[in-house]
Amino acid sequence: MVDLHLVRETTAPPEVVWDVVTDFAAYGRWMPLTRMRLDEGPTRVGWGFAGVSGVGPLAFRDSMLVTRWAPPTDGAGDFRVVKTGLLLGGWAQVAVTRRGAGSTLDWRQDLVVRPLPPLPWLDRVLRRVAARVYGAALDAMVARAQGRAR
Repeated sequence: MVDLHLVRETTAPPEVVWDVVTDFAAYGRWMPLTRMRLDEGPTRVGWGFAGVSGVGPLAFRDSMLVTRWAPPTDGAGDFRVVKTGLLLGGWAQVAVTRRGAGSTLDWRQDLVVRPLPPLPWLDRVLRRVAARVYGAALDAMVARAQGRAR
């Protein structure tokens, strides 16, 4: 199991950061070798999406279900997804809060590779990889939000 906590500060207002971080169709831009599949209709509790990552027969589906959906009001909003795929389990909790003229993006995630027993050495490797991949994705999201806010 990998626990990940990433925080990014930005000059963009919470509503703009929220719009970028909840544009699940665009996650393929942020995550390497990933195509997105989304349920029909507006995002809400019970709505799902999946990232299909990899190439050819080495691709896997990272399915997620929205279990909390609270768009920003008074400068704060958050959502939670639970991973429902066969390979990856866990959850992600994402919050956007006002900080002065800008905002803070707080990303907490628990990641489990399901077919494997707990292996401390593998958890350390996955933590490093996940921190880099998700960190780069958050940096790109924040840059996009700042570009939109100008």
